[in-house]
Amino acid sequence: MTLHVRVYSIYCFFCCVFALSFLVTTLVSLPYFRPDQVETLLAFKNEFSTCNSSVTSSWTEDTATFEGVVFDGETEEVSELHLGDACLSGSLKANSSLFRFQHLRYLDLSLNDFSSSIPAEFGRLTNLESLDLHHNDFTGEIPSSICNLSHLTSLDLSINKLSGGFPLIHNLTELYHLNLFYNNFSGTIPSYLFAMPSLVVLELHQNHFNGPLYIPSLNSSYALETLNLGNNLFSGQILEPISNLLNLIYLDLSFLNITFPLNFTFLSFESLEYLDISGNNVSRLNISSDHVIPITLIELHLSSCNIYEFPKNLKTLTYLQHLDISNNRLNGKVPEWLWNLPCLTAVRLSHNSINGFEGPQDVLLNSLLLVLDFSSNAFHGSFPIIIPRSMEFLSASNNNFTEDIPGTLCDLKFLNVLDLSNNGFSGFIPPCFSESLQVLNLSNNNLEGSISGAFFGSSSLTTVDVGHNQISGKLPRSLEDCIGLEILNVESNNIRDTFPYWLKTLPNLHVIVLRSNKFFGSISSPKDPLSFPELRIIDISHNQFTGSLPPNYFVDWSAPLISMPKGDHYPKYMVHLGYQLPNYFEGSRKNTYLLDIGWPSYFSMHLRNKGLNRELEKISVTYTAIDFSGNRLGGQIPESIGLLKSLIVLDLSNNSFTGHIPSSLAKLKQLESLDLSRNQLSGKIPQELTVLTFLGYIDMSYNKLTGQIPQSTQIVGQSNSSFEGNTDLCGLPLQEICFRENGAPSPELPKQEPMLNWKAVAIGYGPGVMFGLAIGQVIASYRSMWFIKLLFL
Repeated sequence: MTLHVRVYSIYCFFCCVFALSFLVTTLVSLPYFRPDQVETLLAFKNEFSTCNSSVTSSWTEDTATFEGVVFDGETEEVSELHLGDACLSGSLKANSSLFRFQHLRYLDLSLNDFSSSIPAEFGRLTNLESLDLHHNDFTGEIPSSICNLSHLTSLDLSINKLSGGFPLIHNLTELYHLNLFYNNFSGTIPSYLFAMPSLVVLELHQNHFNGPLYIPSLNSSYALETLNLGNNLFSGQILEPISNLLNLIYLDLSFLNITFPLNFTFLSFESLEYLDISGNNVSRLNISSDHVIPITLIELHLSSCNIYEFPKNLKTLTYLQHLDISNNRLNGKVPEWLWNLPCLTAVRLSHNSINGFEGPQDVLLNSLLLVLDFSSNAFHGSFPIIIPRSMEFLSASNNNFTEDIPGTLCDLKFLNVLDLSNNGFSGFIPPCFSESLQVLNLSNNNLEGSISGAFFGSSSLTTVDVGHNQISGKLPRSLEDCIGLEILNVESNNIRDTFPYWLKTLPNLHVIVLRSNKFFGSISSPKDPLSFPELRIIDISHNQFTGSLPPNYFVDWSAPLISMPKGDHYPKYMVHLGYQLPNYFEGSRKNTYLLDIGWPSYFSMHLRNKGLNRELEKISVTYTAIDFSGNRLGGQIPESIGLLKSLIVLDLSNNSFTGHIPSSLAKLKQLESLDLSRNQLSGKIPQELTVLTFLGYIDMSYNKLTGQIPQSTQIVGQSNSSFEGNTDLCGLPLQEICFRENGAPSPELPKQEPMLNWKAVAIGYGPGVMFGLAIGQVIASYRSMWFIKLLFL
């Protein structure tokens, strides 16, 4: 019995030791945050509206970690705030809790939606080493208190709406990187800026800086290595003062609005690797000089420089890898010596009048070219050259090529982008494109046959545009394997097929354009609902689709169409693909060649918007559109259309829809264009549509609508043709006046407050006057002396 008690006691002892050890370990492992710092963080979070994806959404009093926050290991105070793209929205006020973090060394508030001036209280954060406020909506001038941040090494205020003169930063002697580009700054640039001892990177492009540039010649060399002054309004000589910056590696002087040619006799840099002088007059580039262009150049941009012959000075650039000489006046043939440059990998010759290449057809075969763009020139006939197998980007669009697409393109195993659009190519689409192909644009040619098998195995494809050809047959089911596909455009062909429900398996499909083909059948199927997860634009107009749409037709549509769009504070585009080559050299600020192959240059789309067929070349990422027009669809328009809260363009015209216009259209607060014309719609136009304040275009003509047209600024401002051809519509903008049941005309616009009726005034005012006179009489009779004293004293 005694032994049993002892064993039990030992057991209890070890249990207590284990429990105590576990408790201590748990308590030690729990993070500790100073209560005052937690209180300040939560107060800062509550100052702004946020979205569910915000990094601050996880901040609570009992959280185990504060995402985006770094605490100092010794003082346990907040030392870093990484809140870039944190979905913060609102005004940053002078009494913000942010300015209580006196030990902040790193602050990133970029890519948010702050819409106020920059508070002067930033000057209180004297320990800051890095301040990043880029991509916001900050306005006004930069406060002079920024000069108090003497430890600052990096200051980024780019892509805002800041204005005024150059900020006072002369005290920031440790500043390494200053970025003010894409604002509204004006005035001259102070000369002390170039002599700041630590300043290496200076980016001031896309502003309104003007006046002459003064950079004194110093005995000691300047630290500046990167200088970007492009898109400003300077006057006077530019290159002469800049030539004093002997350590420059990167120099951008593009689009300076200078009326006289740049004088290149001052370009005596020994280390310059990147030079962009696009948008300036450099017609004297071929003057005889051994040092007109720095021979150390690796990347040279001469776009839009009024150049009419190939600069022979380029022969000396043995390190040159990237050359952009687009948008000039070049004609004739590309000189053969250009391809002898030993390091040349990327050449852009677009938007000139070039009609050929000097030398044999295989003149490029032994070059190192990876990128070649000779679009928008005067080439004609058959394809002129054999492309090197190493090619990754090839654009020959907007020329006059004829005959077949060359079969040698099948040998390009590394090709990422192929753009042969807007030519006269005929024959069939080669079924041999490489698996690495990402963008294929063959639109506006004379291609025929089917496209079956052409995309087999192309899982990397993001864009396919074969619109405006003579392609027939069906859509290839091999497209189902292109899991990266974002854009599919087959408009204006002879494709005969049913609706491709099977495309809904593609997780990234943003755009489907099937317009002007021979598609037929229903677009509604209980087995195959339209549940494309990322769809933003669908255009199936001018086909032979039939049937009706069930009431729940739009219930399972994509999140981008159903969710309210988020406001963008900087430009984004539906397709903004970048083509990036490997690093070519170490130490330079720009070591990649980035070509924009998105819609602005390499992809366009014909969409019907506001009653017109337009070629849209640049489309915002928030742009959404549904076009079912020109088919044989019938039945009622589903009430579920009101779920598409992000919809901007809706076109259901030229069908056979019947019944009433759904009042749920009033929920489409982003709608800008609504076309329901040439259907069989009846009843009244819902008065709820007056809340659609963005609606700039409406067409409800040639239906069977009756009653008064809703009266709002957007609707009344439409032309008469928007409502003509209906049974009994009245009210503005039509001339027909609406009448009530008793025969009196109904008001066309909201009535103003009526004038007061004189009888009502007399009834209310008369007794008051009589009562006042009676009281006066009593006072005058019995208290006359008192009345006199009251009146005159």
